[in-house]
Amino acid sequence: MDRAPDPSDAIVVHFYRAVVGHMDVWRQRMDATTNWAAATTAVMVTFTFGSVASPHFILLLSVAFNGVFLLMESRRYQIFDLWRRRFRLLNRYLIAPSLSGTAESGAEARGEALTRVAADLGRMVPHLRLSQAVGYRVRRNYGYLLTVVVVAWGLKLEVHPTPASSVAEWASRAAIGNFPGGAVVGALAILLVILLVLAVRAPSEQMLGWADIPSPLERWVTRSQAWGRDIARRRPPDPEDS
Repeated sequence: MDRAPDPSDAIVVHFYRAVVGHMDVWRQRMDATTNWAAATTAVMVTFTFGSVASPHFILLLSVAFNGVFLLMESRRYQIFDLWRRRFRLLNRYLIAPSLSGTAESGAEARGEALTRVAADLGRMVPHLRLSQAVGYRVRRNYGYLLTVVVVAWGLKLEVHPTPASSVAEWASRAAIGNFPGGAVVGALAILLVILLVLAVRAPSEQMLGWADIPSPLERWVTRSQAWGRDIARRRPPDPEDS
């Protein structure tokens, strides 16, 4: 005998469509921010190399603009992640069981999942920390843009107005006003190291078996530990230990 229609099924269907719609809107907003950053970077790099007289700190302004865009996009990614978590929860306990034909046997899990989604609807605080969102966006997009800007800045110091004859001369050209070149280079290096650490520690958005894949740093640590255990097993025993 067929099961009688449940009014809640229609609600879930419409809610699923709404969740997908929200995800799509926030994805488009993130793409817009990335486009702004890419366009700004291209314009500033072109302007800087268009003339020998163009100051090198224009490219450092590009780094600053990318930093602003990065923070904006990271905030948007936090909201996107909020809706994505609901989307994955519905996929795991509703869509996947329905496609595999196990929806009836998983009725209890389905009810628990819907209860969790309902409770989460009253939460507008992102699950993902801002530092994690920044690291992820650096790894996905802004790391490439910043690499282009930093390489272009280094080339600008190298070739304009004449080729640098030494590293000391190259560093001295990075001076901005009363700030010596070494201080500018050091500050930029510290910023890049911080962003690199955030990038490798940020979680991944990929999944295997409904479980989030660990961050690159966690994967590297896990592989290193496994490699160390494998080396320890293969190492011959020390006669002095016996």
